[in-house]
Amino acid sequence: MRKFLFFVLISAFTFSCSSNKATLKAKIEGLKKGEVVLKVLEINTQKIVDTLKTDENGLLKYSAKIEGKAPNFYFLYYKEKKIASMVVLPGDNIYITTDTLGANQNIEGSQESILFLEIEKNLSLATAKFDSLSALRAQAVLAGNKELEDTLGYELGSLYVKSKQAAIKHLYSNPGSITNIPLLYYKFPGNLPLFGDVRDVLLFQRVYDSLQPVYPQSSYLNALLDEISLRGKSDMLNSKLLDASEVGFPDISLPDTKAKVRTLSDLSGKVVILLFWSVTDVNQKIFNRDLLALYDKYSIKGLEIYQVSVDTDKTAWANTVAEQQLPWINVCDGLGSSSPAVTTYNVQKAPTLYVIDKSGSIAAKDVYDSKLESLISSLVR
Repeated sequence: MRKFLFFVLISAFTFSCSSNKATLKAKIEGLKKGEVVLKVLEINTQKIVDTLKTDENGLLKYSAKIEGKAPNFYFLYYKEKKIASMVVLPGDNIYITTDTLGANQNIEGSQESILFLEIEKNLSLATAKFDSLSALRAQAVLAGNKELEDTLGYELGSLYVKSKQAAIKHLYSNPGSITNIPLLYYKFPGNLPLFGDVRDVLLFQRVYDSLQPVYPQSSYLNALLDEISLRGKSDMLNSKLLDASEVGFPDISLPDTKAKVRTLSDLSGKVVILLFWSVTDVNQKIFNRDLLALYDKYSIKGLEIYQVSVDTDKTAWANTVAEQQLPWINVCDGLGSSSPAVTTYNVQKAPTLYVIDKSGSIAAKDVYDSKLESLISSLVR
């Protein structure tokens, strides 16, 4: 295995597997007699552990006391810029080279840290490409270039699917790795989760089951178990939503095109069409014209429409609402599939439509055309 040049300048230390300490040695290119900050991940926040000083050659050495036997995620920061990430276990002797931008990281002495670095590099590349495509798509929307907008939309979708496939491959290839946990929680720009589908709870459970026997006292696993429980409740909610005789509708509060928060429960006592849609779907725009005819006919009798956009591009959504002159309530938070409304109603596709009767019960799901009008006609009486 290749040895770093600075190893010669630092004496070696030997640790038994039972040691509760770990040693970090690092060389930071471009930093002479400077300071970096060491942080540790505590569930969903990073806590400062210590400030470390480098010598005139950019070298540093640090001995960390590790509580328990579970691994922890540590990070080095230089002027608020993360320059290195690592997974630390008791007894580890980790060697890092990096620079003040974190652009040239290399790690030895910890297989988990090597896996973690590989994950971060791959996701960083995917995120950069996602940002670039999103920016180009936003420009296409502003220019009114629908063909380019759709093409870039497909590319974004393809990038997301490929990234998720690569992540799943990592989960299955490294079943005992703690690096699977941050991978499960990764989000693309726009707060788009890599594993946001309700069915992904099976992957969360798989990771938990593989790690719990190895690290039963890990706080990360306790948090993962809470997430599994939360997602399980969401799945149960979906089952109840399909049974209109047992449940009323969960509430939604989201901003409209004028940034005014509109709440679904304010429509209690009326017949409501709750529709999740996307402005990128041409067929949905056609369906909006059908809804206009239905709304004109039955709004005087108490029909209301509460339309939720599942898009991340709020400008494109607001423009479409204005262009089509949609008179009913239209809301969007720009969070896409991670929107609380989408999660609450377990929306797996757009459009998804619910009909809520005057009593507040869900009367039907995904009914369209003549069946929708027949149902509305019977409910507004």
